[in-house]
Amino acid sequence: MGDCYVRHEDRIARIFGMYGKFLERHPVKILVISITVNCLLGLGMLRLEVESGAERLYTPVNSQASKDRSFLENIYPSSSEFYAHKETADFAEVLILTKDRGNMLTSTFLDDVTSVDEFVRNSISITQSGTVYKFSDVCAKQSSACVVSGDIVLSSEFKQMMLANNITYPEFNQTSISSLFASPTASNGVLTSAIGLKLTYYLRSSYSEQWEKEFVKTIPNAVVNISELAYSYSDALDNELEENIGGDILFYSLTMTFMMTYACIATSRLNGNCIADRSLLGQAGVLAAVLSILSSFGFVSLIGVKFMSIVGVMPFLIIGIGIDDVFILMSGIADAESIEKSSVSDRISFMMRTSGIAITITSITDFLAFSIGASSVFISVRNFCIYTGVAVLFCYINQITIFSSCIVINEKRIKDNRHCVACWTRTKDKESLQMDGKTGCSLYACAGYPPKDRSDVDSPLEKYPKRLIQFVMKYLVLKIAILVIFAIYLGFSIYGVVHLDQGLSLQNLVTEDSFFYKYSMWRENYFRSEVVMSFNVKTTQTYSSSWTQGVIASILTTAKQDKDIDPSFELNWLTAFKQSALYVDTSESAFITALQIFLTNVPLYASDVVIDSSGPSITSSRFYLKTNNIPSTYDQGQMMLRMREVTANSAIPMIVYSPPFIFFEQFVEILPSTLQTVGIAIVVIIIVTILFMPHPTLIIIVGVTLFTILLGVFGFMFFWDISLSSISMIHLVMTVGFSVDFSAHICHAYLAVDADDRATKVDLSLDRSGGPIFNAAFSTLLGVSILGFANSYIFKTFGKMMFLVIFFGLAHSVLLIPTVLSFIGPLKARKVKPDEKAQLERENSKSSSSPI
Repeated sequence: MGDCYVRHEDRIARIFGMYGKFLERHPVKILVISITVNCLLGLGMLRLEVESGAERLYTPVNSQASKDRSFLENIYPSSSEFYAHKETADFAEVLILTKDRGNMLTSTFLDDVTSVDEFVRNSISITQSGTVYKFSDVCAKQSSACVVSGDIVLSSEFKQMMLANNITYPEFNQTSISSLFASPTASNGVLTSAIGLKLTYYLRSSYSEQWEKEFVKTIPNAVVNISELAYSYSDALDNELEENIGGDILFYSLTMTFMMTYACIATSRLNGNCIADRSLLGQAGVLAAVLSILSSFGFVSLIGVKFMSIVGVMPFLIIGIGIDDVFILMSGIADAESIEKSSVSDRISFMMRTSGIAITITSITDFLAFSIGASSVFISVRNFCIYTGVAVLFCYINQITIFSSCIVINEKRIKDNRHCVACWTRTKDKESLQMDGKTGCSLYACAGYPPKDRSDVDSPLEKYPKRLIQFVMKYLVLKIAILVIFAIYLGFSIYGVVHLDQGLSLQNLVTEDSFFYKYSMWRENYFRSEVVMSFNVKTTQTYSSSWTQGVIASILTTAKQDKDIDPSFELNWLTAFKQSALYVDTSESAFITALQIFLTNVPLYASDVVIDSSGPSITSSRFYLKTNNIPSTYDQGQMMLRMREVTANSAIPMIVYSPPFIFFEQFVEILPSTLQTVGIAIVVIIIVTILFMPHPTLIIIVGVTLFTILLGVFGFMFFWDISLSSISMIHLVMTVGFSVDFSAHICHAYLAVDADDRATKVDLSLDRSGGPIFNAAFSTLLGVSILGFANSYIFKTFGKMMFLVIFFGLAHSVLLIPTVLSFIGPLKARKVKPDEKAQLERENSKSSSSPI
């Protein structure tokens, strides 16, 4: 078995070694061609199109609710008479709460409500083509009157009943009022108190959008005495979300700057060796990653995938991946045989055989994780994964072409003893320059010598972190402490997973200073979340038949027996018709003739029945029920599923629908969709690991590590107040690929180095990959920590999730995995190479004589 995976590894390494030799022969050509291709692809950004809309982005594509909506819209045309429970419309909404959260059932509070209502109706107006439009000109109407939900409290009858303490609840004047009031209390069917009221102004006009914009600018000027206001309108969330992200450009810029600056500092030796210095090489690596962002944006725009605001976090990922690749490749060239003893071609070949394979494993796993995420039913997840997956692929290509070509050029510069900046100038060592009479700054800025081993190129940020880890791995008690800490970590992770919330609170999408944040908080905390649903008969039925009537009554009765359905509410045209003097059931045609007269007399039900006059026959009809208060998003989704199960068991074809079902679909789809996407990605990643590291022990270690990191990310989402939603799902797909990156690096390094015992192999693997892993992780952590101060929920959530996966990935790769490998790591039969053994001895000697 051992010989099998060794031969497999050698075959793969040979292919990468051959590419390294090809690269060494043509670095300038490859560099010029690669940069040119990246720039040409970047021109595709001229065709960049933006996708927006909360429903479009954050609800499932082709969901059952969206199909039902399309079906019903084709059957039931819009009526000139607007009823809020039947169809959607644009709206402007005002929440009015008492300042002291005291009882609103006073004349003074009703004066405030009257003042606000008059302000909305009379003081908010727009001018279009010289014509002034007030609310009465753009409102949705019923019986020629504007429809305003909540204006019942302005009626003289309500005021009289309030003074008499006799407001019936939850219905008043045959109108359901339970959802109008904030924190209502009732006793014996009479409303005793409430702390506020909701007024909803429905709009139906080509100028609705313009009026809404004027509304949101003007409504803060409404004068109230004992009340305070919150407000919103139809497209508030979409508009606030776009402005929210746009306001975080500063944090975006700072984060990118910090990540790039750290990468440059971490690759600089800072010891005055102007031949071995690699700081410009580090900048070239970051530039290669930046070019991949440009080219990927252009390419994806060319193929017609639209940009979304959440794709704005993608550059953080790519810079992080690019920096990781830069450190790994630079570590590989540092591990190669000394440039004094080896040719540039052999050194580049060695780098590609070791580090080239390492970044290939992580790039393929990242790419496949995002490719699988691109199949998501959520457009936000799908588009994000397409943009990011392509960027990961282009970043990898750029690292093995642009950056690797720069490494070749840099190696040839070193071979010729040329200056790291003024590369046309040959450089002498410090002693030679002193003999030439050079002093001070000249010695620091001009002296240098070719590096003899890794210690001559490793920066302090590459050297000391890995020394600390190597020191820890020498003591059994410290390794046992690591295992205990990880056991505690698993306990907290499992607890968090069990208590993880699902769903997306709308106020989380905007900043706390946004009007929509206050509005959403009030809606969630003070007002009941009730949903009116329509039960729709899909096909032509004989409604005069007692059997048909019995089936419909049975379905509605069964639905009302559900714990979340209000048994006291029902809008049923058939029941109302049967109770009228017009009812006839001698024949279907007589039934329909009488019904048409009834519907003319009772317009409330006029649009609930679709009559085909050519038959005549009733091709469809609908009936309405209402839920109780359901504040939990999970319970809302489960209620929807139960109602669908009720209609699925009907003897006649029926569907149940409500406009909020569009968003409820997210609550029932998000968990299975996330588990499916993440599960498939895990399997694919393990298969990739098998192809490149076909040793059963390492495969198990990578697989278990991947699982425990993801378990930690899921679990600590709970502690960081992140719910499972379509937004966090995007980040979870990201974490699958990132979870394996560092683990794969350390495992591949362990597999690649030769030693006679596990302790030495762990030491050598940490020497090769410990520094790059630490610096790649630390640079990313430094960058994303800035996002903790961002206003945007998307950026802030990304920062938290990225911090979790990078921190846990770092801890697993440099602490847990080396500890496990020191106990059960596989050993090869081959002997350690003399140069590696000598190098390790030198490092250990320096480590013992230097402070950690």
